[in-house]
Amino acid sequence: MRKHWSWPVLTAVAGLVAFTGLASLVGAIVVPNGKGAFEFSVWSALVAASAVVFAFLFFHALPQATGWREAGVRGRGPLLCYVAFAGAIMAFLWAGGGGPLAQLQPTAALKVSRVLVLLALTAAAPTVLGLWLVATRLRRMSEALEGPTDPPTRADAVLAGLIDCRRSIGVCLTVLATIVTIAVVCSGAQRKAFLATGIPQEKFPPEWVLLYGALFTAISLFLYVPTFVAWRTRCLLFVDQCYPLPDDARPTADWVDGRARLTSVLGADVTVSKSLTAAFGLLAPLAVSVLSVVVPGLK
Repeated sequence: MRKHWSWPVLTAVAGLVAFTGLASLVGAIVVPNGKGAFEFSVWSALVAASAVVFAFLFFHALPQATGWREAGVRGRGPLLCYVAFAGAIMAFLWAGGGGPLAQLQPTAALKVSRVLVLLALTAAAPTVLGLWLVATRLRRMSEALEGPTDPPTRADAVLAGLIDCRRSIGVCLTVLATIVTIAVVCSGAQRKAFLATGIPQEKFPPEWVLLYGALFTAISLFLYVPTFVAWRTRCLLFVDQCYPLPDDARPTADWVDGRARLTSVLGADVTVSKSLTAAFGLLAPLAVSVLSVVVPGLK
């Protein structure tokens, strides 16, 4: 009987093949013949693995960037949002490449790192546009929550929309957190590879790795936090409308339980700090463990 392979198996096989080919290609470009050959081989493998993961993240987050027509989005706002996001990172990268990093050898590794950043930006594009789409949907929900609409908006439709926004926000945050973690780990491995060639530590201090990760983290939070706060505000407004304050200002046990239950269904009982901890906390142990090896001077 003919056997059909499932999509997860095909994806894993394609990822393994892509990783093997990219690792060999990057290794042929950046691995020197003398000192630092092993370190650059490790970094090449990380670059290849990162590229494969970025491709997976791109297609995983791509559905979050669809549905613009249904949301009634027009204009160039989403495109300008992403251009600003990408431009901020590339300006930092090219400014750094034109400064102290430009003096480091081999320069081929610096070009590969720039390509990797471009891949990271491509992987982040659906999340940036997805967060913009969620913010647009939330603005339209505000019109339904704050005033009458024609036709009237059903409560179950608002509930479903808020839950769907929460799911989209969660996917976007997970993708951004993964990209940030990969960027920091690859930067640390690159630093160790350069130092193995005899470059003094003063020319590539460990603080640069932290600054690199801080840039990605700051921009990610700048995109995520306002959207999350806007979503949580709409959720609490919806709860207030479903369970208004009693006229006698004496809430009953059923009223309190009902509000708590609806808040829990929406997921609005999670604060910004808890959501960030859940996303970055899963990846932090891996990042810290790897960085403790590739950046031993980092405290």
